[in-house]
Amino acid sequence: MRLYKSSLLLLLAILMIIALKLPENLSTILNWVPPVLSFDLSSRIILISFLLGAFLIVLPAQNLSFSEVLSFSAYTISSLCAVLSEQMILVIIFFELMAISASFIIAAGSKDSGPAVRYACMHFFVGVILTAGLALQNTNLIIAGLLINCACFPFSFWVVDAYPAASLHGASYLSLFTTKISFLVMLLHTCNLWQGYTKTLAILGAITAIYGIVFVSLEQNIRRFLGYSVVAQMGMLIMVGSLLSCSENATSLLTLNIIFSIAYQLLLIAVANLIILQTKVVNFNRVGKFMSVEGMCALVAILTMAAFPGTAGFISKSYIAAEIEMNGTNLEVYKNLYKVLSLLLYLSVGLKFLYYVFIAQNKSKLSIVHGGNSPMLILILICIIAGSPYLPIYNKPAIFDSVYNAKNIWSQFNLLLCATLLFIPLRKLFLPRINFKMDIDWIFRAFIFHIVSLFNKLIFKVREISAGILQNLTNLLTSLYFNNVAKLKEVLGYNSVSFVSASSLFLISILLVLLCLNH
Repeated sequence: MRLYKSSLLLLLAILMIIALKLPENLSTILNWVPPVLSFDLSSRIILISFLLGAFLIVLPAQNLSFSEVLSFSAYTISSLCAVLSEQMILVIIFFELMAISASFIIAAGSKDSGPAVRYACMHFFVGVILTAGLALQNTNLIIAGLLINCACFPFSFWVVDAYPAASLHGASYLSLFTTKISFLVMLLHTCNLWQGYTKTLAILGAITAIYGIVFVSLEQNIRRFLGYSVVAQMGMLIMVGSLLSCSENATSLLTLNIIFSIAYQLLLIAVANLIILQTKVVNFNRVGKFMSVEGMCALVAILTMAAFPGTAGFISKSYIAAEIEMNGTNLEVYKNLYKVLSLLLYLSVGLKFLYYVFIAQNKSKLSIVHGGNSPMLILILICIIAGSPYLPIYNKPAIFDSVYNAKNIWSQFNLLLCATLLFIPLRKLFLPRINFKMDIDWIFRAFIFHIVSLFNKLIFKVREISAGILQNLTNLLTSLYFNNVAKLKEVLGYNSVSFVSASSLFLISILLVLLCLNH
């Protein structure tokens, strides 16, 4: 098993070396808009961000099987190839390879094959939509297919259905690639078309974020909680994409946001996975008070997600807020809604996780084994170092003017402080109280099947009634035939041979119809 793990780590290291040899700027191999804000968003930084995240997921993983190593390898390579593909047909092919390898990852971590099969069916369906859109030159279909891959409502359920079914490291790996790669592809191939869909994307993004926030506030299972968190953050990303659709800097800002979100999402997931391994429980109300190094790691991840000054999230989200005000769309309602949902996401995901895992008292006593913090410490350093305004990828005069000014720092600090103080009296609203087995997917997995079952029963009943009517009619005709042959012959004037032959054929045809209806 150690050999399998070492071989996967070696593959990721080789891929990082290959990424270093790629051209300096993605615009040389793809039709990317060059970074206007002086972000050095080269292909090296983007690909290495994903590969480093994958490396840190695999590093502490235990009990890796040979099939998992193969699935991880295929999933990683196909994901990166999907981003680097210029032609949409190649993107579709690599998406299908991603779906197959991801299904094997899910199946390897679960005794139930249902989630893996449903995941595969959903993403094969996306492949059909994308292929149809490409064949018909229909932009609507292409954007719709990519949005489903981004876990956009009402097709967000596949994330929460599939990810918790995988192993802990498998779920982390899936959360790193699928939705973010899909959004990057959508950014690459359809960004110039978003202006015609601005309001639609804003509505879908807002609904997706609200859907994730509502379910993440109620969810009791930590693994499903993390799935809803991914959905909510993708909803926010789609919403930001719509608000920046008129901006020349949209590509740079959204890509930078994705890169930074990799760090804090993986850090939060790593903390949750380590706690589940240490305590052997997956429910909030059974974890209880657990303050340690993991608590500090979770705090850094949450502050980065909330754009606390001094973290990577502060830079990307402050730039986004400034750009929306300067060059964004005129959707004032959605601009304000974005700010409100950002705070609700901080309350429902960040503060809920911090409070109910590390602060709230618990009556049950759990055996805890410490260890395995090194990947989390690396992610902490990334979250903090990337928040430094002196990094060479930033335009220093611009970053101090737009981000690191006293007014912006003070307003963001006050906003987060007020939200934190508001959580204290309202914390029971976020009490983990429901362990959802299904949410919106109840419509697809239960309701539709129930309707189909009722329809089948109705058809069977109609066939049964029809068979009874025909059988009674046959009995009546048979009785009439045998009792009144002579009279019928006289009335109809047929000779006996032709009449008997015709009558017999008629009866045989009725019997065949009855047999068909009964089977």
